[in-house]
Amino acid sequence: MSGYGVVLGGGGAKGAYEIGVWKALKGLNIPIKVITGTSVGALNGAAIVQGDYDAAWNLWTSLKMESVIKIEKAIAQANDAKDSLGLASTIRNFVKSGGLDVTPLKTMLQEILDEERIRKSPMDLGIVTFSLTDFKPVQLFKAEIPEGKLIDYLIASACFPAFKPHEIDDKKFIDGGVYNNIPLDLMKDKGVKDIIVVDVAGPGIVRKVNTDKLNVINIKNSGDLGGVLDFNGERSLINIEMGYLDTLKKFGKLKGSKYYFHSMAEAAVYKENYVKTINMEDFKKVYSFLGLDWGEKSSARNELIIYKIMKTLKQYSDGNLSWDTILPAMAEITAEQIGIERIKTYDLEELINEILEEYEKIKAGSDFDDYIKSIKNLILSRNQAEFNREVKKVLIEGKFLIYYNPDMNEKDEKVKNFRRFIAMAFPKVSIANMFISLLLSRTGSDSINRASS
Repeated sequence: MSGYGVVLGGGGAKGAYEIGVWKALKGLNIPIKVITGTSVGALNGAAIVQGDYDAAWNLWTSLKMESVIKIEKAIAQANDAKDSLGLASTIRNFVKSGGLDVTPLKTMLQEILDEERIRKSPMDLGIVTFSLTDFKPVQLFKAEIPEGKLIDYLIASACFPAFKPHEIDDKKFIDGGVYNNIPLDLMKDKGVKDIIVVDVAGPGIVRKVNTDKLNVINIKNSGDLGGVLDFNGERSLINIEMGYLDTLKKFGKLKGSKYYFHSMAEAAVYKENYVKTINMEDFKKVYSFLGLDWGEKSSARNELIIYKIMKTLKQYSDGNLSWDTILPAMAEITAEQIGIERIKTYDLEELINEILEEYEKIKAGSDFDDYIKSIKNLILSRNQAEFNREVKKVLIEGKFLIYYNPDMNEKDEKVKNFRRFIAMAFPKVSIANMFISLLLSRTGSDSINRASS
């Protein structure tokens, strides 16, 4: 059977991300011939080998902590009281008394996994666990697991150190992550050359593997996946979507650094409205925005400002600054700074519209005017002590800093000096401020009037 090997790392509740990866691989028609997994990676691997995506999705999106560990009453009481400390204390007490009881997990797996279907699948499955009795790792492919014991060994692989050790034939097992949380070596030993490795940043040991003769595609979560025991359906939905989008990006179907853009080859509106019309004058405006002279010898401080701005932009453009990458990089930085939703796909045009809508919404608020007054007081500070006092106030309330005076034609040197200070201290904020200014100047908007008045 031709195809890829897929290695799924352990990480408890973070494992929902791997279901999103599976969704993307299915949509891309990428064949899978072998899966190796540790802990939740072993559980997800079994679901993939069984081939029932809908069941796996339904499970993860309805998952609760009570579905995994047997402390329903205590958890319900802690949740009802919204007492996170009480919940943490409950878990600690169970761990000290011998570990959390995962009987609900076993029941759930018995309901959704079909050992016969998994064994008959053309896909192979390898798992990692650790025998406390023999004090050694146990790595098995499905043919090596005794009949009728598949679910037991899956639980043994996923027996997180906080859980009670799982017993099989008078031997005690714990989570395979204590030996190898990302079993790439197990896949390599199987002779597979084309390998997709999914790392959800779970706790555990990751063993180094020589990949010189392997074609390894690494997929890693681009954002926070929550805690390893954060079994929550809403959190799982976010993690599944992140896994899906990260995988599409890895295979070139989406672009972007932190955000997800449709392929630029398909974004005709973006190319027509922005890339083709960007010119050197726009960059001269950016220099002027900061009070820097285009083409003249700069001071060491001004050179440092430009270096910081360029370095930050390169981080969002794979190190390649060109007409095609600068604007998307600025858009991503701006969106990130003002909190625009990340886990969805955009055309650049759509993201720019959301940025402008957010600008208008923030600018219309009464607290925005108060903040502008604080900035003006800062700019007009008469001495360093007064400046230090005002700057703390401004930076603490920094959510509006991005929107301050987005006027490319500003002449006041005190304002430009303040912009240079922000560029030195907070280059992302400075880039976001410049980007909004550039957008407004290009659209001919008069929205800058209130912000700069």
